Amino acid sequence: MILLLQLLINGLVQGALVACMAVAFGLVYRSLRIFHIALGGMFILVGYFFYTFVALLHLSTPIAAGLTLLATLIAGAILESCVYYPFAKKKSTSGVVMLASLGVMIIIENTIALLFGNNVKSISVDLEPTYIFYGLKVTRIQLYEFLICASAFVILGLLIRKNPYFKVAWAMGDQPRLVPVMGLPLQKIRQLIIAVSSLMIALPAALIAYDVGIEPHVGMSYLLTASVAVFFGGIDKYWGWGLGAFILALCQSIVSWKFSGEWVSMVTFIILIFVLLFKPSGLIGNSKRLEEK
Repeated sequence: MILLLQLLINGLVQGALVACMAVAFGLVYRSLRIFHIALGGMFILVGYFFYTFVALLHLSTPIAAGLTLLATLIAGAILESCVYYPFAKKKSTSGVVMLASLGVMIIIENTIALLFGNNVKSISVDLEPTYIFYGLKVTRIQLYEFLICASAFVILGLLIRKNPYFKVAWAMGDQPRLVPVMGLPLQKIRQLIIAVSSLMIALPAALIAYDVGIEPHVGMSYLLTASVAVFFGGIDKYWGWGLGAFILALCQSIVSWKFSGEWVSMVTFIILIFVLLFKPSGLIGNSKRLEEK
């Protein structure tokens, strides 16, 4: 029983991290209809930004965290201005944009490997304090991961429901011509989407890098997890992304316990294939009629 509860706690912590990743991917996919593969590269960048500020420049953790968020916002703005928006102006197909996004991720991954090497870079070498509640163990960094990421997920969900710009951004996925017709600043809304996506990937990426370190080739793994959580929960359901993230994280936690961490990606792919075949609208998504598609 204790082991099961421990797995549930680990799944909740991992689920909060995955929920933020899912939002980072899902917001761009839902609003701009871009399969945001470059998100994997952004994850890597965040980890190495944080590593540079803390381990190489020896800045305090709060200052390093603030600079990492700022650097991530700048990287996101460059991605939107130099890659996504130019393709949007040319009305390129989604396949072309996806290939460009993949190219960005590959460029980031290989550049980081060239500059820092392929070994895992550790940010914190100190042992994390561990809290024990009725035999259940939780480290301090796990508490930070859950509280920060879960709070960010809930706050953004409320903003999407209340803020008019977020409402328009959400509607763009169904009506891409809505923004120009209404006379709203299209480029600013696109920049808002990319900026929020960048912040939402920065939180889990920095926390994970601080917890277990960072290496150049983890981006695709986390991108896969984020995208599966979105499709699993339902593309049109923000809160479904969180539900999909927690269920997926719990499944991954059980697989790691019963088998090995090497099986996690395979199980994630199996869940993705199952959802696409039998529940393409997601766990709480609504199936559309043929004429609505």
